[in-house]
Amino acid sequence: MSDSINLAGNTILIVDDDTISIQMVQAILEKGKFDIITATNGKKCIEKARNFKPQLILLDIKMPEMSGIEVCKILQQDQNTRSIPVIFVTADTDNSTLEEAFYAGGTDYVCKPINRVELTARINSAITQRIMSDRLLEKGKLKAILELAGGVCHELNQPLQVVSGYTTLLMSEIPEDDSRYEMVVTIAEQVERITEISRKLMNITRYKTRHYLGDSKIIDINGASE
Repeated sequence: MSDSINLAGNTILIVDDDTISIQMVQAILEKGKFDIITATNGKKCIEKARNFKPQLILLDIKMPEMSGIEVCKILQQDQNTRSIPVIFVTADTDNSTLEEAFYAGGTDYVCKPINRVELTARINSAITQRIMSDRLLEKGKLKAILELAGGVCHELNQPLQVVSGYTTLLMSEIPEDDSRYEMVVTIAEQVERITEISRKLMNITRYKTRHYLGDSKIIDINGASE
């Protein structure tokens, strides 16, 4: 896994009830090669956050019907959106407003009128931190998987050797024209298959998952990198 981070192509959701403000921010961010989606109210923000799962949300605090702070609280309660960084956009920088914004789950804030350099720097920082956090989590998962795989393979090794030894012995004693011979051959082939899966488990360095039943996922052993 490379340590370099390329932020181009990351999706940012801009939320503001003022379409002109959205256009101004969008023009700034598209120069950074971000992919942009927009919403003009809190309800649409929540819907698009759930559907598109952007890498960051740029959220105006002062909006009619539902404020940005209220929106952020709802996003934080949803396991599918709670990890998305939220940068608030506000003209109110008094302590009470900022405290409420951060308590709601905000990652950072930028002041209106928006400064291009400040906005870009804060967005880059927030997305980079998210990516690094995800990488650390992934490394932790991989470490746990490798430790589990090692334990499983260790426990399987001895019984596999016993079964393999007995099947070899049976194949030497049963005539090939005996109907039981093919059964023993099948057992030997399946033992070899389990041994190969065990070897793959021991040599995993990266992994990917595939869908199994319903919404559950399992590790794709054949797709794992060695």
